[in-house]
Amino acid sequence: MKHCPYCHIQVGGEGNYCPLCQGPLVGEGQPARYPRVDPPLRKVSLVSKLISFFLLAGTVVCAAVDFLLTETSHFHWSVLVLAGSVSVLALLHALFRGRRNAPRLIFQILVGASLMVIFCDWYIGWTGFAIDYIVPVLCCAALILNFAFAFVKAWFTENALVYLLLNMIVGVVPYVALFLHRSARPPLAWWLCMVISVVTFLGLVIFKGRTLLAEFQKRLHL
Repeated sequence: MKHCPYCHIQVGGEGNYCPLCQGPLVGEGQPARYPRVDPPLRKVSLVSKLISFFLLAGTVVCAAVDFLLTETSHFHWSVLVLAGSVSVLALLHALFRGRRNAPRLIFQILVGASLMVIFCDWYIGWTGFAIDYIVPVLCCAALILNFAFAFVKAWFTENALVYLLLNMIVGVVPYVALFLHRSARPPLAWWLCMVISVVTFLGLVIFKGRTLLAEFQKRLHL
């Protein structure tokens, strides 16, 4: 029978990872007691299919109008439409994956939306508005939602608290990077984002300290 060298438990069956700490098991496995039954395939809802179809069809129409019916120019607005459609499709894919993990979903939305607005800002001539204002506002919203979901257990999987640690990374690291890059104080929006990051992290440590420590110990096999 296989056993976990970190949790010191024995695990039956042919699994390769510990059900408690997800660490690799050692030893020889045993045949499973129950036959394996594959879960039924998840059916994507008709709404998501309709949204995907209309998005792709609209993108094709916009590209056709932009490239074929308008005069030749260096700026093609259909590229921005394509970027938006790709972002919405990626969001739909994350929403319909079937696993509810609020912090992970929030982080994916934050990264996708930030990349989209940065690309749009770069494509239209790089005004810096996305980096200085839009992205920090998105980060502030993600920090507040992460902190709020920390107290709604029904929305969490067992490893969800790991994503709450991104509160410090999302708020503090960009502020320090911008300060070092520009040798000046970053915009007020990034200052507000850093403050919210530190406050929510302190709240997480105060109200969820034991759970957070247990998560660290499980992840680091302590």
